[in-house]
Order: sequence, then C-alpha cells, then structure tokens
Amino acid sequence: MRILAGMEGCWRTIRVVDADRGQRAALVELGFGPDLVRRYPPGTRHFDRVVANLRRWLDEMVRQRMTGTAPGWAGALGDLLDRAGQARVPLAVIGSLAQAVRGVDVRPGDIDVITTVEGADALGDSYRDVLVVPVADDPGFGIWGRAFTGGISVEWLGNPARAQAGPWPLAAQEWTIASPFEEVSWESRVLRVPPLELQRRIEVRRQRLDRVAAIDDYCTTHGRERQG
Repeated sequence: MRILAGMEGCWRTIRVVDADRGQRAALVELGFGPDLVRRYPPGTRHFDRVVANLRRWLDEMVRQRMTGTAPGWAGALGDLLDRAGQARVPLAVIGSLAQAVRGVDVRPGDIDVITTVEGADALGDSYRDVLVVPVADDPGFGIWGRAFTGGISVEWLGNPARAQAGPWPLAAQEWTIASPFEEVSWESRVLRVPPLELQRRIEVRRQRLDRVAAIDDYCTTHGRERQG
C-alpha cells in the first residue's frame, strides 16, 4: 500500500493506493471511504505529520484489523490518562475498553474515549507525533481524532457538553462528557464509563454474542442483575 497526499478542489486528501481486497475492507473499517480517500478542509492541523505517520504505521494498523489481533491496552490507557491529566482534558472511556476496565473478559482492539470539543483539540496536540487521523469535524458524528501508539489505536470523540434528557441513546455519538456515566476504579484511578446494562444492549444490537456472554458471565460472578 502507498499513501498519497493531494488536493481535490478545496479539500486536502489522503489516498491509499495498491491495496488488495482484504486491505480495502480493513481500510474502510478504519474510516476511509469506499474510494480509500479521506478528505479534510484546508488548514487542518498536523496534516503533514499525519501523512508521515500513516506511511510508517498504516500497514500494521491494517494487519491488526485483518487478523483481529488484540494488542495490549493497559500501557496506552495509562499514557492517555496522563496526557489528559496534564492538559486538564475530561474523559469518559467507552467501547469494549469500558467493559475491560471493569473486569469483563473482553479483548479491546482499540481505546475509545469521549471528551469535549476543546479536549479533542488538546489531545490532537498532545498526540501529534503519533497522530494518524487529524482532529476534524465528521458531520453527524463529531470532532474526532486517532493516534497509533504502543501498537494500539487511541480514538477520541469531542462534542459540546450538554445535559442528557431521557434514557441513554444507543449511539455513542449522541453521548457527551455530561452524560450520566458511572465511575469505576482501575489501577488506582477513577474512570467514567457507560452503564454496563447499556453496553449489553449495544452488543446485542450489533450481534456480538461473545461480548454479550462475557457481560453475562461478569454479572453472574459479581451478583449483578442482567438486563436486556
């Protein structure tokens, strides 16, 4: 695979070429369009650094996605929490990692967190040396970015903090740092995570039955009532 940086009208582009069928599917999962192009507005911060980083790490990222390899996450999570603390960035851990830090027997493939818009920009600056998706607005999703560090992807979504009305939505892009997350302890740190019952409903909807079973086993072991 090769990475080509260019322009398309007023958009700056990152294009992947020479990908085979399996690689193309993995690239789409990593956020590239069907044409294997990502488009960014002019003035996107750290764009050139992102291109250089992708040329260094994209093969490894794609290989992990194709093989389902689950890299170690504890070191990268600790590093993220240190960076967020230094920059005073509020975080909530989501995705399968939010299950793993509770002790659910799952193997996260990446690290996903929610923060504010300002927090997303601050994390982009902090991770600029390992940034592989520049922080930018993805319409209908939010402000997000991705770094690749310690062999694992670290992704963050920033949306304006707003009080949540009504029950939890299943779509994570509708959550904000002001949503009523729960608190759990991990490595002498306090982390904010979604309710486990909510995450079970999400896994059921996505038909990831191995994770549903892992959550059920955890609930049985810890005396929690299953819901959904």
